[in-house]
Amino acid sequence: MKKVIFAICYILISVVAIIAVISCNDEYDDVAPGNYVETERIETFPGDTVSVVGVVSNGSPISSVSLTCEAWGINQVYDRTAYKDNVFDYEYQLVVPQDATFNQTLTVTAKCENGKTTVREIPISFLPDTSAPTVTPVFNAQVGVDFDTEEQNAVWNISFTATDDRRLKLVHISIPALFYDETVELSDRSASVKKAIKFTTTGSYPCIITIEDESGNKSVNNIEVMVMLSETEKPIQDYPGMYIVDANENPDNYIDGYYRWMDRKSEYQYEGKFYAATDNARIYFTPERSLDGDLYGVSPYVSSKLMNNNGYVVPVAIDKSGYYGISIDLQAHSYSIWPLEVPVGAYTGVVRLSGTGFVFGDWGLPAEDMTKITDYRYEYTTSLVEDYSGSYQYYFYSPDWVHVFRADAEGKWWFESAEGSCVTFHTDYAGEVVVTFDTAYPWGAIKKTN
Repeated sequence: MKKVIFAICYILISVVAIIAVISCNDEYDDVAPGNYVETERIETFPGDTVSVVGVVSNGSPISSVSLTCEAWGINQVYDRTAYKDNVFDYEYQLVVPQDATFNQTLTVTAKCENGKTTVREIPISFLPDTSAPTVTPVFNAQVGVDFDTEEQNAVWNISFTATDDRRLKLVHISIPALFYDETVELSDRSASVKKAIKFTTTGSYPCIITIEDESGNKSVNNIEVMVMLSETEKPIQDYPGMYIVDANENPDNYIDGYYRWMDRKSEYQYEGKFYAATDNARIYFTPERSLDGDLYGVSPYVSSKLMNNNGYVVPVAIDKSGYYGISIDLQAHSYSIWPLEVPVGAYTGVVRLSGTGFVFGDWGLPAEDMTKITDYRYEYTTSLVEDYSGSYQYYFYSPDWVHVFRADAEGKWWFESAEGSCVTFHTDYAGEVVVTFDTAYPWGAIKKTN
């Protein structure tokens, strides 16, 4: 009897469950699916790729989602029948045909098993091209070319890469005094251009290099080509690294931080950063922490020609104050300087100094904050101990110790780290100094006040 009662109860429970499921499905029989598309309008251009992101949801399982644009041959269908999803997220990479016509519509259709459908229509329009092409490396306003007296000519080897956000069309090179006029057809978004142009006499040759994209946007570059007899240069080497130095400052006034390190990127090529504190900054490059040996500057006659000739070359000019990236190629006798934006999140709070060999005691923690002289630069006046027998070291920190700035022992690279080495230096100087630190592109320096 108990078995009979149990069987009857089991059957009743099963029937109730089936009814509940049917009721649940019935609840969504008349509900159309939600069809959300992240963008309400697409503005694009031929050859572009647009990410279309959307979500479809409903109590009734989703059967399919389709994205169609008949004029562009787009018919993307996501068949979800086998998955019984109630929510489906998608991200479709819509590739715009090169021959696309515009004022089209992307139709997004969502269907559910209950037979209900929701349609979204996303208008597609043309986005005009207003950006001119760019070139790397950036052309210098003046280029020097050595005249070979044996061959009785000079050759200017042009090499650059043109880039556009859509599609390049051509490069036009014009040197009127040489009767040189050439057009190079380009395609795609990036193209390398290499040309060897021969000159048979010395002199100044104005040159115009114009880069044009498919939309007619132009980048016009005016260059003065200085063809002159070869200048004497001392032998160059592929050094382990180089330093940037401020030609407006006296290195004898510095205890540490005058020589700013440049990393070796490849043979004869180096890259570093520099802060120009004032307009009309002037810089040299040297492979040692000394200005007595090899010294690289530019020709007195050609401001873009990098040379190794201490006593003959003049400094490279930086017209405006600010942060700069600098690269040099000793073999190509060239350099490039570009402005740097301050990194997002660069520290601007309170900064303090600590170290060894200062009058506040080894690893002492002065209560005074460093004086803020710009948003990212700080100064602190203190003194070095007389007859100090140890190694001088220093680092910077925020009062809450969340930010700690230090350098490698040689002082080539400054970085933010709670642990690690400190820059170490030696000096016979004892007296007042100004310690400077920059948090934008971390760098510390110590300068005598007298």
